[in-house]
Parts: sequence; C-alpha cells; structure tokens
Amino acid sequence: MKAILTITFFMISLTFFSQEKYEYLGAVKLNGNAKTVISYRLVFTEKGGKLNGYSVTDLGGAHETKNKVSGTYNAKTKEITFREEDILYTKSPVSNDMFCFINFTGKVKLVTEKSLMEGSFKGLYKNNTKCIDGTLTLIGSAALYKILGKVNKKLQKSNKVDAAVKQKANPVSLLDSLKVNNIIKGQNLNVFTSSAQVSLEIWDNGKEDGDLIDVYQDNVLILSNYKVTIAKKIIPVTVKSTTVFKIVAVNEGILPPNTAMLKVLDNEHVFEVVSSLKKGEETSITIIKKNE
Repeated sequence: MKAILTITFFMISLTFFSQEKYEYLGAVKLNGNAKTVISYRLVFTEKGGKLNGYSVTDLGGAHETKNKVSGTYNAKTKEITFREEDILYTKSPVSNDMFCFINFTGKVKLVTEKSLMEGSFKGLYKNNTKCIDGTLTLIGSAALYKILGKVNKKLQKSNKVDAAVKQKANPVSLLDSLKVNNIIKGQNLNVFTSSAQVSLEIWDNGKEDGDLIDVYQDNVLILSNYKVTIAKKIIPVTVKSTTVFKIVAVNEGILPPNTAMLKVLDNEHVFEVVSSLKKGEETSITIIKKNE
C-alpha cells in the first residue's frame, strides 16, 4: 500500500512539475496590412499555466530582433496571453523609443500538430504607451515541417528540376537556416546584458578550414591573424556601458566564406551568432549594459 501511494505521489508530481516546449512560426502584419508582413518565431515552455520563452522578429533579416516573452495559458478555456517584455538582441540601430512590443491574447490548443495561433495584437512600448497594433498568424512548427516535408518530397521527385536547384530550394533546409543567427558584411548585432562581467567565445563549429580573423575590442586589435579552430578562444569582458567587438576576415580558408561561431555569455543568457564574411569584410557585436 505504501509503495502504491509513493508511486501515485511520484506520478502526480511529474504531472504538476513537468513542462512542455512549443514552437510556432509564421508572420505578423502591422496594422493588419499585408504590405507589412514580417516573419515571426515564438518559442516557449508551459508549466502550471505560466509561459516563458522568446520571440524572433524578421528572421534572417537586417532587423532581426529577439525578445524575452512571458505569459499565461488556461488549459480549460484554451486562452493564451503573452507579451514581449525585453530585448535580448537586435540587428537594428538602438533607440529607446523604437521598439514596439507585441501583446497578444487569443485562443489556441497547445498540441504538437495542427496548432494554429492567430488574431490581433496590441503594440506597446516598454513604458506601456501605445505604438503599432497588428495581427499575427502562427502555425505549430511540427505541422509546418510536415507540410514542408511533403513539398520537398514532391520537389525531389520532380524530373523538371535540376539536382543543384533541388538542394538549394529544399524548404525544410531553408526554414532551418532562418533559425541560425548570422551576421554578414556591415551588420552589427546589439546584445543587451544586465551583467557587469560577460565572456565572448570564438570557435569553428564545423570543419576547420584555415579561416583567419582579426578581432578588435573597442578599436584595439586583440587577436591578429587568429586561426579559428574547434578549440574555443574565451575572452573575458567587463561591461561598463558598451563594448564593441569587430571581426575582420583575413582570408576565406579552404571552404569559403570565412565563418566563425561567436557566443556571448552573461549570468542569465547565451547568445550565439555565426559570422559569414568574404576576405576583407567585417562585422561587429556590440554588448550593451542595461540600466537597472
């Protein structure tokens, strides 16, 4: 009897404390205008009716922005609410009054397949004053991948499409590529942190091919002709207000372009980005200390 009670309590505990992870992909329309469609990704965990996660706007675009998201979910009424509440990183120029956060309330059935989330949202600045409203239409990633898998299957079977085109046009691979945060020539990634101490890690997460880079910290050359390898180079950083790292491609190695995995770590978050450059091109990461 004691053993049965123990097992029962254990199962109840697992149910109560377990959390599910969900991913939705789709787009938002500003003011509901089809001409202002922006790609959107929402990833969150649900535990005891509370949601925590992040959103990414303009996936792979020049203004890609990642925001912290929190909210609630009522399993009985199927009502979900979430709001973007803090910027984690952005490729856009930084301005205190330019970031409009999505606040959404709607109905959704949280399941792994055939899960659709759509409706109107309110746009609010961080001080809760109104900015741009709009609509969002998101589909559960499992369902989306299933649809794209069928499309790709037909594409690969087609005799009218060249093999090279088939490989480049694979919709599943294209979607996966949008989830990778890349920075290219002339782009700057602004990373926001509350930590006074952070670190920058640099390494090659693929095949070593002799890529060489120069790394500048606040315009001071700290790594010259550095060979990017699978071994991580760790650079400790003390952030007082802003710190800028500039990465310059010295060559393109055996397998162009010049690529390096860059990771910024603070006390709360991990930010990963891949630099992709031709010889002589440069990109940068700006670490910004948030005001508490």
